Formats: sequence, C-alpha cells, structure tokens
Amino acid sequence: MASITVLYNDDSTLAHGSEQDAIAVLAVKDCAKAIADALASRGHRVSAVGLPPEREGVLRAVAALECGLVFNLVEGIGGDSRLEQAMAWLYELHGVRYTGSGPRAMALCMEKPVTKAVLAAAGLPVPRGTVLARGDESVTNLRFPLMVKPAREDASHGISMDSVVRDEAALRTQARKLIDTYAQPALVEEYIPAREINVALLGGPRGVEVLPLSEIDYSGFRADEPHLVTYAGKWIEGSRDWDLTKVVPARDLSHAQRARIEAVARGAFETLELRDYARVDLRLDERGEPFIIDVNPNPDISPTAGFHLAAERAGLSYPELVERVVQSALSRHGALA
Repeated sequence: MASITVLYNDDSTLAHGSEQDAIAVLAVKDCAKAIADALASRGHRVSAVGLPPEREGVLRAVAALECGLVFNLVEGIGGDSRLEQAMAWLYELHGVRYTGSGPRAMALCMEKPVTKAVLAAAGLPVPRGTVLARGDESVTNLRFPLMVKPAREDASHGISMDSVVRDEAALRTQARKLIDTYAQPALVEEYIPAREINVALLGGPRGVEVLPLSEIDYSGFRADEPHLVTYAGKWIEGSRDWDLTKVVPARDLSHAQRARIEAVARGAFETLELRDYARVDLRLDERGEPFIIDVNPNPDISPTAGFHLAAERAGLSYPELVERVVQSALSRHGALA
C-alpha cells in the first residue's frame, strides 16, 4: 500500500469572478475528504492537506511533502485558476509523484481557444468560433445563436442562461460582462442546440477505458430556453437550474454513433496528452455528429459527480474508482521507493 497525500487548494477567495463562483472552489474540500476516506478504506496511509492561498506557503508545503504519491486536487493558487498548471510544474521540479495530467496538458486545457486550435489541427471536430478580447471585434463569419463563455475557466464559471445570444446587441453585452467580471477574453462559439454527451475516460491496466456514456437530460427546460449546464445548475443546490439539470445514461445511440463519440473523445485525450482520468463533453448536431465543446483534465470525481455515476455503471464502487486513478499514476511513475 502507498503513502498518499490528497492535496487541495484551501481558498476562501477568488482572484476574479463573483461571490457565487467561490462555491465551486470550496467544494473541493468535500471531494478531498471523500477521496481520502476511499483510499484509507483500501488500506493506504492517507492524509488530506489544504494548501494556503499565499504562494510562499504553497512553495513551502510542496517542498515539505513526504509521501509516495500526491492525489492532486489543486485547481489554482490564491483563487487564480490560471495557476493550476503551476502546481504540476512544482511537482515536476521537486520530483513528486502525482495523479492526473501534467503541466503541458493543464496549460492547453486552461486556455480554451488554444485547446480548440490544437484539437482542430488534429482533425477533431470543434464548433466554429472566435475570441473577443475587447468585446467589439467582428463576428461576421459566425452564425447566430452563439455561445459566449470565459476563455480560461472551468466548472461552468460564467455560464448562465444569458450565455446563448441570438443577436449582435446581446453578444456585445454578454461578452463585455464576462471580460470585466473574469478579467479575460470571451470565447464565442456557434451554439449547437442538440444533445450533450459526457465521456468519462479512466486509465487502467489495458490502457484508457471509456466508461459508459452519460447525457444531460434537458427535458425539464422550456423549448425556448438554451439547453446548458449553467453554473447554478452545477453548483447552486435548490436553484431551478439545479433541479432541472440531470445527468442520465446516454440513450438511443446507434453502435456507429457510440463508436464515433468514443473515438473523438479518445482522440482528444491523446492529442492533449491527458493522463489517468479526464472528461470530454460533446454536443451532437442535427445529423448526430459529435463536436467537442469542453475537455476537462482532472475533472470532479466527488461521489455525487457525473464521473462517479459513469464509473458505477461500469461496475466500479467509489473506492475502486479512486484506486484506479492511483494505480494509473503509480504505473506511470514506477514502483515506490
């Protein structure tokens, strides 16, 4: 059995965003406890450590680590999600074994426009889009409706029912709002108003396994509403979006569609050099063709997250899921000293 430290960012504030955005950041504490408990039940020697928001404290904490493996749940430093990749670099510099994707993959996936460009260059399908740094740049080559989201956030930060815009005035208003609130450009994409499929990928002894496909059930939404996983739908329990946004097993997909979806998700995993576990979110257009709308290295694997629900349908208990991530990381790093 291994000596494992579950490391997470213990932040009470965010560098950018709204007060509600802190809900997702603080939720990592509960995830860390669940993972620590799961690993302990498997016989590992486990401790859970919250990193302070001050950068000097982070440096000291990493330098002082004494464990065989870090289960990396750090999503930023001092509330700044851009520094998520910095943690992976610190592990590399200190020779610390850790779970999840490396610094290059983390950097690529943090910058969503770069992610899209890399995937498109590899021949993988992504929606057409552009980046608005000021909010007034031309979008004449794109067709409304359009999806507007922060260029380098995850966990649905900045996503609301206003994120889908149907005319130029709404586009400019929403883009400037995101630019001001999150201190970053806005990514604008052609909105695909069809089915949304989540693909959970998990490392294993025979390589990367695609877990049973999940789908977002939007049947409770009105026909005139955009079908989106908003920030409220993901994090604000008791909100209307929370109550209406359901993750269910993917249904009514032909064998050919499933094969195509899995191939695209695997392609994204390999192209971006992801490791151990990841989630790829896709939308199917009116022809049933998949388009990648988001790639999540080190996604949420708390007991209530969609990733765990997919693992359950594959016959994995929560401790078994967490153990699979650990074993995938250990197989990459080699035997513990």
